[in-house]
Amino acid sequence: MSSLLNVETLFDLSKNNYSYVNDMIIIAGPTGVGKSKIAIELAKKVNGALINADSVQLYKDLSLLSARPSKVDIKKVPHFLYGYVDSNINYSVVDWLLELKKTLSQIELKNKIPILVGGSGLYINAVINGLVNIPLISETIKNQSLMKFNEVGIEKFRQINFQIDPRFMQNNNDKHRLLRAYGIFLQTKKNISFWYEQPRVKTVNKNNYSFFISSERKSIYKKCEIRFEDMLAKGAIDEVKKLHNSNIDRSLPISKSLGVKWLLSYLDNNISYEEAVKLSKRDTRRYVKRQFTWFSHNYIPYKIINL
Repeated sequence: MSSLLNVETLFDLSKNNYSYVNDMIIIAGPTGVGKSKIAIELAKKVNGALINADSVQLYKDLSLLSARPSKVDIKKVPHFLYGYVDSNINYSVVDWLLELKKTLSQIELKNKIPILVGGSGLYINAVINGLVNIPLISETIKNQSLMKFNEVGIEKFRQINFQIDPRFMQNNNDKHRLLRAYGIFLQTKKNISFWYEQPRVKTVNKNNYSFFISSERKSIYKKCEIRFEDMLAKGAIDEVKKLHNSNIDRSLPISKSLGVKWLLSYLDNNISYEEAVKLSKRDTRRYVKRQFTWFSHNYIPYKIINL
């Protein structure tokens, strides 16, 4: 994807006069399909700036395992919201949206066209359709929730949440989601399912040109396996060792991200290195499959680009 002629054709540059004030280009698709490379070529052509919409590439400590753009790529065009979050922070899509709003203002001042790049459906959906307007939880309520969790333990805490909101508990039972759901109930006297049924509020006001980058699924699986092996060869295990040595909370999103989860288990001496690699590759294939499913049901692209 080095040909500017291809970029012009694929992104309809002859008929779309993208505005840095009003428009935003969204390049979405499954992991490993080549979104970043094609986005860089587009940015060079339209005077654009790339913005990360991947929930793992935002972490400082996962440069290799998140397939974050290289230092060489970052020098080619401006990149924003990559590698800026500490590993021990339970970073949310709300936090990211706040940073996105600031970033869009910075990019507009530079007269550059924002190009959102990523495969995290939750992030992209929040940009296009907005978020549920759930009231913020006070620090006092957060502390009360954590005290209750520590007092009764996770199983009892799950039972308490089930009594409050059995529908939410069908698909959410990890520590951080439980604490958030319980805190919202304490704060508002209404369960989280009630809030999810309320109208969404948009925080990003741009005309979105949404592209979906696709390829044959088995080809993506193979590329992901080769990429993971390359990550390991370049020292990705050292990134996970740093997390392991820091006694990272295993309920945090970063601890459950692709590759990290099973490599942590290997460093815990629970499984072999070979098993960790095998399970990581399996989870990546499953993730790609889920991405295709999610995008097919929740994302209506302006155009599908098959590579």
